[in-house]
Amino acid sequence: MPILHLRISSNDQNIDLPKELLAQKLTFIRANIYKDTTAGADYQGSVFIDLDFFNGFEVNSNLSDNFLIVPIKKAEEIQTYQFEQEFNAEAVKQSFNCKVFYNDPTTGAFIKAPFKEGTSVAGRIIHMDLFFQVASLWDYTSY
Repeated sequence: MPILHLRISSNDQNIDLPKELLAQKLTFIRANIYKDTTAGADYQGSVFIDLDFFNGFEVNSNLSDNFLIVPIKKAEEIQTYQFEQEFNAEAVKQSFNCKVFYNDPTTGAFIKAPFKEGTSVAGRIIHMDLFFQVASLWDYTSY
């Protein structure tokens, strides 16, 4: 099965793919998170990922608004999570936006996820890789 790979390195990022994917089932299979583990504060809990190609009916939760939720452990530089979450998504456009939020444990508010920007900041996310299994990368009906 083909794979859709997304590398996220900012809490508000435009993503450009080589081509658009037609509407089809997407299975979220893996998330890899790379963190800066130098001394100091460390973020843990979960990040909430807002993908533009989710049409609004994939996740129903009292905590979020159709976000893909990925856990984050404290003090681990490389984290890998296996999933088997199947989604019926709209077409994945060639260019789309991805936002990543963090639930602040002191206020309960959703804030921008703690991504490392420039200099070393302990516990911050360097980047995340998301992997989705897709039925097809090609539109066979157009041949």
